[in-house]
Amino acid sequence: MAMCKCSDPSTKEMADAIYESFKAQDPANATPRLRAGIEEVIEFATLIGSVQLLMGILAAPRFREKVFQKAPNREAVLALLDRYTAAISTANIAPDAPDLRTIEPTRKMRALLETWEFNLDVPEPIVSVARAWLAAHETSEPPEGWDEWPGPEDMPQVELPEQPSRGGP
Repeated sequence: MAMCKCSDPSTKEMADAIYESFKAQDPANATPRLRAGIEEVIEFATLIGSVQLLMGILAAPRFREKVFQKAPNREAVLALLDRYTAAISTANIAPDAPDLRTIEPTRKMRALLETWEFNLDVPEPIVSVARAWLAAHETSEPPEGWDEWPGPEDMPQVELPEQPSRGGP
């Protein structure tokens, strides 16, 4: 799996904690390569979670209203989708893994987001592709439906990189 080197301090701390725990149990196999592998797995999982969160926000208007205070930075969102597509495309995962089924919806979403003026009023094609991505990833539609879903109850504060307002809230 080709991933970028970890730059998030919390990811490094998590990888260190897992590595140290493993090292305490099996010192002979606690190698720098294992430490790097742990970091890659954490970064890969974080990348998947970030894209899944983005798709949930775009798919669910009530959730979006709750978390979007300002429009996210277009370049940062497009870069996130590019990193995701590259990582999933080169990952050593099972051929029937849900992540592989998200590549095409991710590419469609990227194309749609290139021309959209980010704001709370999300066009139907973007909503549809976000929901298709979630379905491909085997994320079940909430019982109340995407239109009424307020988001997860224990949602952490979302801080996507902001851009100057361009007609949106």
